[in-house]
Amino acid sequence: MNIAYIMYPGACYMGASDGTKMQADIWIKELERKGHHVQRINPWGHYDWREFDIIHVFGLGLWNYDLIHWGSGLNHNFVFSPIIDSNTPMWKYRLATHFGCKRLRLFTQNYALRQLVPDIKLFLARTEYEADYLRNGYGIDDKKIAIVPLSYRNDHYDSHITKEPFCLFAGTMTQPRKNVPKLIEAAKKYGFPLKLVGNKGNAQSEAKLRQLIGDKKNIEILGFVSDEELTSLYNRAKVFALPSLNEGVGLVALEAAIHGCNIVITNLGGPKEYYSEGSAFLINPYDVDDIGQAIIKALEDNTSQPGLRKQLMELYNVSTCTDLLIEQYQKVIST
Repeated sequence: MNIAYIMYPGACYMGASDGTKMQADIWIKELERKGHHVQRINPWGHYDWREFDIIHVFGLGLWNYDLIHWGSGLNHNFVFSPIIDSNTPMWKYRLATHFGCKRLRLFTQNYALRQLVPDIKLFLARTEYEADYLRNGYGIDDKKIAIVPLSYRNDHYDSHITKEPFCLFAGTMTQPRKNVPKLIEAAKKYGFPLKLVGNKGNAQSEAKLRQLIGDKKNIEILGFVSDEELTSLYNRAKVFALPSLNEGVGLVALEAAIHGCNIVITNLGGPKEYYSEGSAFLINPYDVDDIGQAIIKALEDNTSQPGLRKQLMELYNVSTCTDLLIEQYQKVIST
């Protein structure tokens, strides 16, 4: 297959920490390994849209409307991954999809997507939770929705490395939805060692984090690290925590679990669907005590692994998940 991948514009400033771009990159590498060709679409490039078997668009925004509405006139095989990371009550979400007027060119992003439903052959969701927003928020028929779970990037886990009693976080520390301030408060209150990896924002946002940490020596801001350093941290960390207020999947938590970490993760949204009952520590992300107590339990727990790792490696390895993606692409082409 000849496939076009179009990434949402915001990914250009999020850099390596952008989960959607990471997801697409994982698929691209495996698709190409399996013999398919994937073209990363560059706004400065020139393309014959009729040459592509699939045009896959990532990320919801007003920019989708003209691109897909115009593009579908040249090529009908549009696949869309909206990336809905929301805890908005369904009735509010559904109501928002009606705020707009096509005749007057007045669009909200939710209204724009509702208008695009006829132009998109397939919507891809990463979880049943996300699929429910497509189904009940936008009124999209089940026949146009498929769930393709995400896969971890690598399994460079050295089981001979002794786990160290610290908690790891990886992600964009300054995004409010990542809830890092609550995680810091929990580390201060319960005294567990915490290492923060990823995008720490500008000097002002980093200063706010350091002010919140104060003189506590058990909390370290490491910022961006190399892939090798991140692998080392995954291998050594006893616990990985992702106490997000809203989250689609939490790829970093999935990868940490593959590296033998016990997982403390939000009970909101779709991430919990990737873990069988009792295999991860689910927490209320608004409750500092719930976060702190779960991390302490996870630091002491010696039963969650390696069963969790084995289960995730069987279900969410890159080859298996990409085969599911290819199957959906082929259905689009054949209809």
